[in-house]
Amino acid sequence: MCKIPQYPDMVDFSPEIRGEIEPVLQELTDGISELTYSSLIIHKEKYNYRISKTSEGFYLLFREKNGQKCFIPLNGIPESTARDLLAKNYKMIFVSQDMKERYASFFTAQKLELAANRDDADYVYLRTDLVDLKGKQFHKKKNHLNAFLKNYEAKVSIMDAGNKADADFVLEKWYGQNKNIESDYHTAKKAIKLFEELNLFGIIVYVNDAPVGFALGEYFCNGTMFCTHFEKGLNDINGIYQFLNWKLACMLDENTVYINREQDLGDEGMRQAKMTYRPVKFIEKYCTI
Repeated sequence: MCKIPQYPDMVDFSPEIRGEIEPVLQELTDGISELTYSSLIIHKEKYNYRISKTSEGFYLLFREKNGQKCFIPLNGIPESTARDLLAKNYKMIFVSQDMKERYASFFTAQKLELAANRDDADYVYLRTDLVDLKGKQFHKKKNHLNAFLKNYEAKVSIMDAGNKADADFVLEKWYGQNKNIESDYHTAKKAIKLFEELNLFGIIVYVNDAPVGFALGEYFCNGTMFCTHFEKGLNDINGIYQFLNWKLACMLDENTVYINREQDLGDEGMRQAKMTYRPVKFIEKYCTI
């Protein structure tokens, strides 16, 4: 096991630091979808995540996007280190609402403004809403679901080591149908490969014994929330996404209160689709401007 060094030294975010960092991440209760061990591992090549810690015991993630160097305070803001990084033109990102309030005096003293980008906000739903689909607001979703149930004799299996190849089959076929759009194909591929190692939970849908869709994610926030990281269905199976959404919610632990379906990234079609499921709240992620 690799030890996380003290700032300004840092190491790559990798399985070698899991024993030290995973308990820290598990203590986070803000529900930010990016800040779990599993999510960071499957995205580490994309963002080149690195990590360090301070003498006060605060952990900092580092990444670069579009030429902008950024840091993410995980379990608190080490004020002197933060001042040093901000002076070096680093941007502080993924500041939770709770952290924003706890360190309000620091932000004021440094004359720092924080802003939340609507495109990055996580959509959060009540699990029971997605199971029951009650009321007028879910009428269309219920119709799509009922049509799927009428048209297909679907079977559902919990994903495991023995059938995860079926999820990979769906992903490859889905990618072949959607190569013209920017997608999360590579991160989904990695998540399926590391399924057991990352303690993920998923379901696979079969029609006529052929895999046609899967959903994959993880429990976090002490089991009160589930984050759906990936949801893929074949284009020729009408209603597959409505079925996946509903069936996953049905099969989650009954103690799960919320389902986090991540952000829309500014995609208008995705935003409309996520809004139709009536989120009960958004998890905002603040950054310095």
